[in-house]
Amino acid sequence: MKSLISLCALLPLLFTQAAQPNLIVILADDLGWSDLGCYGNTFNETPHLDRLASEGMRFTQAYAGAVCSPTRANLQSGQDQARFGITQHIPGHRRPYARLKDPTVPLQLPLEVETFAERLAASGYHTGYYGKWHLGGAGFGPKEQGWQEALELHGNTQPPDVTGSSETRRTAEFLTEKAVSFIEKHKSQPFLLQVSHCAVHIPLSTRPELKTKYEQKTPMPGYPSLPEYAGLLEDLDQSMGRIAQAVDRAGIGPNTSIVFLSDNGGLEHDQSDRIVTSNKPLRGEKGTLYEGGIRVPMIVRWTGQIAAKSECETPVISYDLYPTYMELAAVKSGAKQPQDGLSIAALLKNPTAGLSRDRL
Repeated sequence: MKSLISLCALLPLLFTQAAQPNLIVILADDLGWSDLGCYGNTFNETPHLDRLASEGMRFTQAYAGAVCSPTRANLQSGQDQARFGITQHIPGHRRPYARLKDPTVPLQLPLEVETFAERLAASGYHTGYYGKWHLGGAGFGPKEQGWQEALELHGNTQPPDVTGSSETRRTAEFLTEKAVSFIEKHKSQPFLLQVSHCAVHIPLSTRPELKTKYEQKTPMPGYPSLPEYAGLLEDLDQSMGRIAQAVDRAGIGPNTSIVFLSDNGGLEHDQSDRIVTSNKPLRGEKGTLYEGGIRVPMIVRWTGQIAAKSECETPVISYDLYPTYMELAAVKSGAKQPQDGLSIAALLKNPTAGLSRDRL
């Protein structure tokens, strides 16, 4: 009888944990649909992301905005970026000699937008944001949009005055340390963590040993097989591995959803017109509305909740993450703004469930 009473006392706690899973979203920068091993690439080595896919669900038709700021805006808001006029990167292009001028782009995501971090923080989540923001400068950063702990970074390396170390460090490694520390610190309470990597955005750079490794590797037929690109992607892959391991080490895998995706398709040509990657068999690249510019890799792992090695062919888009998180966290309705996305929670349980919409 005493054991039964003890079990009954624990039930509310167990229900709370199940109703409020930890939520982690890892956002890559400019990573193309064809760049990962689990999407068919044989030159780039991405064992940790491949393992994440084998332990969870791989989406074959996941979409984002054509460039960075639009996707970041729709991800945070659950709304199409056109609602804010953020239809290209902030601050937008300036082409004074072009015959067709680009429209002026707002310099920030409006503060009145209620982000998913604000909704979840109000529901008891601790929130942390590390990495690239690209949605506004001073006064319009992640801390003003519901992220209680935040550190903004740009570029693939960081100087000593940022990291506190004696030498320049790799950004992916530094961000990973922040993420792992956040997980260890908040593992006993519901948390929301977003890590927004700068990899694999140009200018490309990698560690000397990785550059040498890929220079000695046989290229993949029909793919640029650039050592600097592959090395930078390996930095990103190792980061993903360490974050997943931190979740498992903390014993919170069954109560933690991990989502990995990119902000847009791969950038095939850098500013010197060197070919750095390829989105084939998809057409186009970052900045275009062809499939190669907007279709992205997306992987979701949730131990015990999502079937291992599952695959979903239903088209989904980055602003679906907002309503998905609201459903998974059992956040009551009552948003102060429209929602353009749909929850994909049903797809995570059954990849053939489908969604009730006709188009993206």
